[in-house]
Amino acid sequence: MASKPPLRILHVAETVRGGIATYLNELHRHHAPVFGEANLAYVVPGDHRADLDAIADSNIWAYGRTGRNIRSLWNLVTSTRAAVRQLRPDVVHLHSTFAGMVLRPALKAMFPELRLVYCPHGWAFLRDASAVSHFTTRSMERLLAPLASRIICISNCEFRAAVAAGIAPRRLALVHNGIAAERPKRQVKGWHDPRLKVLFVGRLDRQKGYDLLLKAAAALEGDIHLHMIGSTVVGRDQPLELPSNVEMQGWQHHYTIEGQLDEADLVVIPSRWEGFGFVALEAMRAHKPIVAFAVGALPEIIEDGVTGLLCSPVEA
Repeated sequence: MASKPPLRILHVAETVRGGIATYLNELHRHHAPVFGEANLAYVVPGDHRADLDAIADSNIWAYGRTGRNIRSLWNLVTSTRAAVRQLRPDVVHLHSTFAGMVLRPALKAMFPELRLVYCPHGWAFLRDASAVSHFTTRSMERLLAPLASRIICISNCEFRAAVAAGIAPRRLALVHNGIAAERPKRQVKGWHDPRLKVLFVGRLDRQKGYDLLLKAAAALEGDIHLHMIGSTVVGRDQPLELPSNVEMQGWQHHYTIEGQLDEADLVVIPSRWEGFGFVALEAMRAHKPIVAFAVGALPEIIEDGVTGLLCSPVEA
């Protein structure tokens, strides 16, 4: 009896910087031996391509992205359409809200038989936004849910929120994020300071609470030295007034991040909301304590008083 051919899977992301890059790199390492490298492809922004260092150029379809605007979204749609026509994937896996919102109706209109899987990587309707924004995004997710064969929730928090929003549980699959137990190679640059060495890794967007962290750092100038790894994704980088004990390092390769984890005394995750939080897993893998707000999925990851300290979120 002939065996079935392996699945051909096309992953599509409007942006990968941050957690989605970690997700795709980890997933590729597990999928490649099962499905074969030739059966995996990725539509991603060209300027984020270097973030997917576990994936060969032959697997990448890079599209032109200049920000979150109409032209970039059009490039995303046309690049995805071309990839589907050429690769004939069995499954298209859409990552993040923008890809899910735009491509679910577009792909179903162009390829009605195409099987779609969607992972929002954090529901937009849980973000700190206006009541109108919450209503709109919740309604859109509920309306578009039937267009995907499965919607992947990355935490119990995300699953419960989807059900509460009116998405049928049969459409949902709970698959917690994970990372390999073995740490990647590290690049240590040297972090020499007598104060407590504190590390933040994440986007410089309101969600990640970087502004709250800068206020705390200013109040603790004599006690801590803070390294901040990251940049904005949604908007443009804005000049920041930094306390003297803060060093802004921009986006770094994960080899450098792992090296910084080795040297740090403490990892902070001041997120206002969080669909999952890969940084928490990476910190625990490096045996570093964490201080975080008890929001979203973080209480599912961090054991309060054991692997870190969970604090009540602030209203700011």
